[in-house]
Amino acid sequence: MKKLFTLCLLFIPLFNYAQSNGKIGFRYDQSPPVSVNGRTLLNPWAGGLNTTQYSTIRLNGDTRDDLMVFDRSTNKVSTFVAIDNPAGTGISWKHAPEYETAFPVMSSWVLLVDYDGDGQKDIYTVGSGNVLVFHNESQNGQLAFKSVANPLMTEGFSGRIQLYISSIDMPAIIDYDDDGDVDIICFDGTGNLIAYQQNMSVERTGKKGLDYKRYQNFCWGHFQKEYCNDFQFGIQCETGSGRIGADPGRANPGRADLSGARPMHTGNTLTVVDTDGDGLKDLLFGFVSCENVARLHNAGPNNEKANFTSYDSLFPARNPILFPAFPATFVEDVDGDGQKDLLASPNVSMNENQLFDFRASGWFYKNVGTNQKPDFQLVQKDFLQNDMLDLGERAAPALADLDGDGDMDLLVGYGGVGSGTAYRAGVWHFENKGTTQAPSFSLVTTDYLGIGQAMKLTNVVPSFVDVDGNGSMDLIVTGINASAVEIRAFINTAAKGVAPQFDLAKAILWPKPDLMGAGDLLTVTDIDRDGKPDLLIGRYNYGTILYYRNAGTALSPVFQLQNQTFGGFTSDDYVYAKARSIVVADLNGDQKNELVLAADNGSVRVYEFPDPLNKTLTLLDSLPSIGLPGAGLIATTADLDGDQLPDLVLGSMSGGLRYLKNTSQKIVTGLPEEPISPWVFPNPTDRYLTVRSPYDASVDVVSLSGQVVLAGQSVRANIETVIDLKSAASGMYLARLSADNHPVRVQKIVVWK
Repeated sequence: MKKLFTLCLLFIPLFNYAQSNGKIGFRYDQSPPVSVNGRTLLNPWAGGLNTTQYSTIRLNGDTRDDLMVFDRSTNKVSTFVAIDNPAGTGISWKHAPEYETAFPVMSSWVLLVDYDGDGQKDIYTVGSGNVLVFHNESQNGQLAFKSVANPLMTEGFSGRIQLYISSIDMPAIIDYDDDGDVDIICFDGTGNLIAYQQNMSVERTGKKGLDYKRYQNFCWGHFQKEYCNDFQFGIQCETGSGRIGADPGRANPGRADLSGARPMHTGNTLTVVDTDGDGLKDLLFGFVSCENVARLHNAGPNNEKANFTSYDSLFPARNPILFPAFPATFVEDVDGDGQKDLLASPNVSMNENQLFDFRASGWFYKNVGTNQKPDFQLVQKDFLQNDMLDLGERAAPALADLDGDGDMDLLVGYGGVGSGTAYRAGVWHFENKGTTQAPSFSLVTTDYLGIGQAMKLTNVVPSFVDVDGNGSMDLIVTGINASAVEIRAFINTAAKGVAPQFDLAKAILWPKPDLMGAGDLLTVTDIDRDGKPDLLIGRYNYGTILYYRNAGTALSPVFQLQNQTFGGFTSDDYVYAKARSIVVADLNGDQKNELVLAADNGSVRVYEFPDPLNKTLTLLDSLPSIGLPGAGLIATTADLDGDQLPDLVLGSMSGGLRYLKNTSQKIVTGLPEEPISPWVFPNPTDRYLTVRSPYDASVDVVSLSGQVVLAGQSVRANIETVIDLKSAASGMYLARLSADNHPVRVQKIVVWK
């Protein structure tokens, strides 16, 4: 007795070759809600934060200060506007990405200070061993900046020179001497002595400006330091030597020096604040190999002639700031009560030795005192981060219908989290509890399928692709084990249209392509349209894209290198882009695939799919309106709002996600689509198959293991051709229809004898 059932097509056409002029576009969308442990996040799509610098600024033209946050690890600006706290007290911070593109491209450190007294904060940031200044030119609620000092100059001991601040350091930029203009306190080139860059604008012109002069003495503040908590007080600054009566004062033993865990080099952070209400401005100091913030006490006689005489190694005294290394501090009112609070974050550019927890790297101390005599009390260690999706580092999103309800659910891999001496990653799973038009995500588990516990990987990246060509999505997981890249294929054993079934124990270990390195990004897709998954690999250390063709089978792939510079990218590009995350999708509905390339440097660009495959990629759009969404980008696409256009979700090195709605002009080609109904029947069969092709073509029949049953059978357009499968044993087979200028069609057939 023969069993009859219906089988769906493996593939639909990827292309029709009509010309398309549809404009490609995306915009940030904050609307899809996300809940974690029953709490709805205020800013789920803000992108995550790692090593943060904070400055208040007016963004939207109302009467409240807003917030600019600069992430040193990604050189990314994030902007937040102040809103009424839903709880009814104070303010909350609402992510407002529309202001981010107004800021220039910046790196290392950024401080916003109003240098000319016009009521609008300007930008100080680092150049190449110098300082750049941008004037705030905002009008009528439109944020804008103009370069006014490139570089900023100062009057040195031997003439006019560029004002030097190391890119590793964090200076203090404030009116220190209380004369009305903004001074700069930083370390000199040795990294051991303070260079006080006094602003002489008011003295010389009566107006606030950018007229700097290094304070007359060899040093300033009568102290020096070299390493961790080794301050020497009483330095005779006029000569740079000698002691003038050191006062041990309140000096305490320093915390442990972690310099053995990282390279030793100069690096200092400074913040100015009167910590004890005596009217004299003290210094908060962080050093590259110290875990603590030291408070340096100013004994006066005044601020201009500061004399630092002692230090406390733990500040604040209760719940002191302690990071694995190199803390930086910032003083801003972030709760809307008019009193400036204390914020702290690591001043590192990367997670050296995986010592930092970048899920909780923004410490907020509320000032329960006054601006004149502050009292800083710890409130939280995840300021802003607790209101967004933030998995720590290297968020990697993937979208698929995981519960069979017709809408897209979300998986997110990540770099890792320290646990004891181990650093391990897994996959978070969010169920879409909304609809196909209005998604709403809720966290289900932080270890989908037990991948984190079982596979012991870091830098986990999930993705979905139909590996075996049965019309249902399979799961690919890449990560780094103790020594190399690992690629696992989870084959979906469920039928199309129902919840997928993945078995961790049966995941197939794919062969690692020989040129693939630890920082590279993998895309599994059928490049040559032969019904088998191929590989594109964005290389981190080279900036190139590798193309590997699958010369094996769907389930037992054999990846053969075809092109080391796919798309025409050469090694010269890596300085700017490094690894590129690659997505293949039809972005505007013209039945032609595009390539989305989201790069390590934060750029997102859209290219034509190459035809032929060795063609240099043609740029369609560089998406200038979205700016730089982050660094270390990993992209995925899916239609989340039911408009038949795939939307874009970007993960970044900051551990969070950004959702961009597809606003592309949808193309209607006016050309009839090729039929997608079955072209081979009956199915199942005990021996004979009838082929009815819509065009002249050639038919091959192969088993799932790759054994050829029938090769090169010619068929004519719209004429039924009978083929004999007498030599085929019972089982599943693939029938492939191939023709020039047409995509390969693949249909699964069953032989039942």
